Amino acid sequence: MKQGSFFTVAITLMAAVALPLSATETTGHAATLTPSTALLRQRPAYYKANAKLLASRYGLNYASQTALTTNETTKVYVASKNTQVKKSANLAMSYWNSKLGRKVFVKGTKTHHTLTVNMTGRNTAADAWWKPTSHQISLEQADYSQQLPTIRNNMTHQSTASAVTKANQRVIAYGHRIANRPNFAHDYNIYRAKQINQAEKQISTQKQTIVSQKIDVKARTFEYANIIAHEMGHSLGLQHSANANDAMAANSTTPNIYNYHKVKTSKNGFNTLDKTDVNRAKLALTIHDARS
Repeated sequence: MKQGSFFTVAITLMAAVALPLSATETTGHAATLTPSTALLRQRPAYYKANAKLLASRYGLNYASQTALTTNETTKVYVASKNTQVKKSANLAMSYWNSKLGRKVFVKGTKTHHTLTVNMTGRNTAADAWWKPTSHQISLEQADYSQQLPTIRNNMTHQSTASAVTKANQRVIAYGHRIANRPNFAHDYNIYRAKQINQAEKQISTQKQTIVSQKIDVKARTFEYANIIAHEMGHSLGLQHSANANDAMAANSTTPNIYNYHKVKTSKNGFNTLDKTDVNRAKLALTIHDARS
């Protein structure tokens, strides 16, 4: 075999892995606008006089603000006994509070609250929804339960693809280094077999760890923190955003929950609230204050 001829063909260690696509597709709607700093510094009279126009321009729904008190605070009570749901709700509250710079969402009690987070068995197409008339964020029980196997599979697929890519890179680099050796094929095949074995062991270990250390449960906790944060956004008066990367997008996702290493090392999840989400919320809160 002539030097370099081997590298004209693709090197594949394992079968190709089909990865799940994240919801980043664009929509046919006009982009959702981000309120400017100047807009957020107007006098109360301006917001009161222009409330309808601002709602239309920035996608606000004042009828959804039923959980807000007169000082623009929401008292949250988690009715579910599921400890992971409670953790998700606490994270969601912290996401908004940290980005807004104050405690808009605070813990309520069973007898003193303005917003409830609970589970329901309605078996709807939605994973969660905000019900302004009853002041409830409802999570679909069936969808919640079905997420664990989905997360395990997607996490394993992503880890496998990463392991294959890195192993292939090492094999190619090694092949270049030994290309002039007379026993190239022998040494190359031994090294390649070793990389395959290491990759398989790595994936096997990760699959076991996902279950034994409940990495999938942790990932679901982070996933639902963002789902609840999205519904909390509705309670602040935000309609869905047409921007695919906003947390308030209709099909918003948390792709990092499928990254084994990121989930394993993270303590506080993945806050996906961006500037558009936050500035829209600030505007909605300011207008609520002006209209109260």
